[in-house]
Parts: sequence; structure tokens; C-alpha cells
Amino acid sequence: MSDLIVRDLVVERNGRLVLDLCNAEFAAAQRIVLWGPSGAGKSTLLNAIAGLISPRSGTIQIGQRLFFSREKRIDVPPHQRNVGFVFQDLALWPHLTAIDHVCLVGRAVGINRREAQELIESVGLHGFEKRRPGELSGGEQQRLAIARALAQKPSVLLLDEPFSSVDGRNKESLYKLVREMSPLVAGPTIYVTHHADDAMALAESVMTLDRGKLARAVRPWESRVE
Repeated sequence: MSDLIVRDLVVERNGRLVLDLCNAEFAAAQRIVLWGPSGAGKSTLLNAIAGLISPRSGTIQIGQRLFFSREKRIDVPPHQRNVGFVFQDLALWPHLTAIDHVCLVGRAVGINRREAQELIESVGLHGFEKRRPGELSGGEQQRLAIARALAQKPSVLLLDEPFSSVDGRNKESLYKLVREMSPLVAGPTIYVTHHADDAMALAESVMTLDRGKLARAVRPWESRVE
């Protein structure tokens, strides 16, 4: 089990200061909702954790392993960070079948085809393993994106508002899936949202991001940030 620690993180995008000396500890084996208004920098923080953008300064650390330190000139490439990421647009590969998504990502950690099949079944896609994303419903695509993120046995799982376009019934089943799957992750599961339903269904704790700063909070959606 490993906590994710962010220290004095500063990120600029297109000349604008987005994250300003952010400090937080995201507890291992816990579902943490990252809450805040649109444009607050929630997705930017996830991208920095995943290594998709480089901060101007600060550190990002999982357990004893440094992902990023400007001072120590450490910036671990995304494919070496072992971070599972479910993107808002899912970013599935249209030419690959469901099981090939899982096999491709899981290859680095030694997942074989039988284990990939078991993971596909565990997210509720039994019988859909040979289908491509275009042959799956919206909810099924969400499940595939989660399976792909879990295939690398990630130390951190990041979800960037992936359920924003899903209807109510499917959304409830996806909430249940995230609650069931997050204990498989050694570190934290961080879910970005500004929707109260998502937060209430998934949060074991909440961090708010506003004006570039992170802070622990209790039920911030009651202030009607939406």
C-alpha cells in the first residue's frame, strides 16, 4: 500500500498558472473524489500525476518512488509510472477488440490471455471480448476503459469524469463497479468530478481544487459548485 504525495506542485498551461504550490496526500487503498468547478485544474493535476504534462516545480511521489522532482531532475515517463487512467473521452483504440485492449496494456506486467479474459469478465463484459469499441454500448465502453486501466496492475488509478455522458441506470452499475474494483489498486483511486451524484456515490474522502490550491473537504457539493 502506497500513498500518493504531491508537494509544492506548480503547473502552467498556455502561459496561465493552473496549479499553485499544491500540497496533498492521497491515501492508499482509498477512493478520493477530486472536486471543483470546471477549469479549476482537476484534469491538469491528473495529467501531471500520470506524466502527460511536466510541472514547473514541485514533487510527485508514490510510496518511496519519485515520479517527478524538478530539483532532482526526475521526470519518469508515463509508461514507466504504472498509473491507470480512465479518460473523459475514454480514448479506446477503435481497431482493437476488448480482450486485445487488456492484453496489450497488461503485457508489461505479464498478464496472459486467460488472465485478460478473467479481467474482461470481472468488469461485466463476458461474451464481448471479441468486440471492438464501435460494437459496444456507451456503458460497455466505460467498462472496457476501466478493465484496460486495471490491466497494468496500477499503483494509482485516475478517472477523469468518465461517466459524465452515461444515463442513470448505467451510471449506478458503473459506480458499483468502481467500488468493487478500487480495492485491487495498491494506491489511491482518484475520481475527478463536479457532479454531486458521482461524489456521493464514490467518495471515501474528498479533496477540493480551487484557484490552484488543494484542500481536504466535507461534502463541498452542498455549496452548489455545479
